[in-house]
Amino acid sequence: MGFSLLLRSLVAGLTELGNDEVYYWTYALFPDWSHFDHPPMVGWLINLFTGNLTFDSTFMLRVPALVLGTLNTWLAWRLGLLTGSRKAGWYAAVLYTGSLYATVLTGTFILPDTPLATCYLGSLYFMLRACGCASNGEEKPSLFLWAGLLAGGALLSKYTGAFLWAGTLLYLLLYNRKMLASPWLWAGIGLSLVLFAPVIAWNVTHRASGLLYHAERVAFFGKKTDFLSLGRELAGSFLYNNPVNVVLMLWAIRYYVTSPARPVTPAFFRMVLCQSVPMIAVFVFFSLFRNTLPHWSAPAFFPLLVLAAAAAAHRNLYKPLRLSLGLVVLVLVAGTLQIRTGLIPLSTTTDVSLDMYGWKQLGTEFKNIQQEQENLYDLSRGKEGMPPGAALLATRWFPAAHLDYYVAGPAGTVVKTTGPTERTHKYEEITALRGGIDPHEPMYYIQSNRYPQTLHGTVPLDTVIIYRRKKPVLQYIIHCVPHPVEFKAE
Repeated sequence: MGFSLLLRSLVAGLTELGNDEVYYWTYALFPDWSHFDHPPMVGWLINLFTGNLTFDSTFMLRVPALVLGTLNTWLAWRLGLLTGSRKAGWYAAVLYTGSLYATVLTGTFILPDTPLATCYLGSLYFMLRACGCASNGEEKPSLFLWAGLLAGGALLSKYTGAFLWAGTLLYLLLYNRKMLASPWLWAGIGLSLVLFAPVIAWNVTHRASGLLYHAERVAFFGKKTDFLSLGRELAGSFLYNNPVNVVLMLWAIRYYVTSPARPVTPAFFRMVLCQSVPMIAVFVFFSLFRNTLPHWSAPAFFPLLVLAAAAAAHRNLYKPLRLSLGLVVLVLVAGTLQIRTGLIPLSTTTDVSLDMYGWKQLGTEFKNIQQEQENLYDLSRGKEGMPPGAALLATRWFPAAHLDYYVAGPAGTVVKTTGPTERTHKYEEITALRGGIDPHEPMYYIQSNRYPQTLHGTVPLDTVIIYRRKKPVLQYIIHCVPHPVEFKAE
């Protein structure tokens, strides 16, 4: 846990925020019972750890991920202990640390998956014990309350938290129907629904925009089969969860089925499949028709990871653990070096590491240009230059959030967006809260060669070049938008 925390802290302190991370900063800046993209937990978590953004820095925004990511290693160990083997607990902790999704996405970067992973692991632990799936076979239905509390936290993090109860109910329907009569079970489900009620209420008052947005992302009626999307989903899941871990999971299933000396009880194995297979199958099916993201189904691999740990411990396999840890360390070190130095020469449009580089440089250069424009405005009595505090205009939620955090904020101004909700997301609401866009309000617009757009009705003011290892990697053109209502971007 200490080794993982140290390595993740170094990455968190050496890199700038990614597109998604800086967008979720707006959840803390404008807290609500829910948001267009996701439920509110990640924003609440940021507010809690930063003192309501009193300590607002890249590293502090990521502290919740560092803390919960460390706690998650302990939770993985506890899950492994349920198999009756201390060695399996140790193996589960190591394999969890080897997961790129667990260590990098949820344990280093601040995303909705950060609290989701913690709540998912915790709820799974209590559900296994409540259903009598631990090695001692003892059923403890009262633990459904703790499971429900944490499943509610998972639902407040991402809608996919619903798969926790879906998996448990599937297991009970197939293998333990008598427990369906337990009042503790329904009390736990009721507790989850009570915790999730604010999100439901928010959707009711916002035309179900959050639910409809995600429903549209996975709608498949009338869509043609897309095997390329399916391939990306399978390959992404393989990589996100660490190829070593995934191979070990598949081997563990086969080992359980074929070995006379089974590493876990039948109840544990069945619960693992009920918690994992439905979620994975659902998103694999969606990927046949729509573009999906591999991390959507990643929590479903947690139960399989514990099964893999138990099987590997039963066979005293050490090499997969070393390979798993080695791969995640390699990715963290190589990824950080790529972001900081551009070690691998890639084009501007294909180098995803540039999403996390150069924003502070841009902010510094923009502030200088802004000062020049405001001085010119004062000297010309408003005939030239830009008025003090002129806002920045954007057409998408990214790079709007990056510009808001690294450029507009330090310059004492704000970002406003124009365009459809599916492109601006929460920024449509933020723009309204910031007074909207006046038809005659002069604004800045920053054009990037990374996300080029055809512009109409703007006037270029200056150009900013971003350097990495003394080599130019990004170009930004600072524009003036005299009349935002006439602005169009293609």
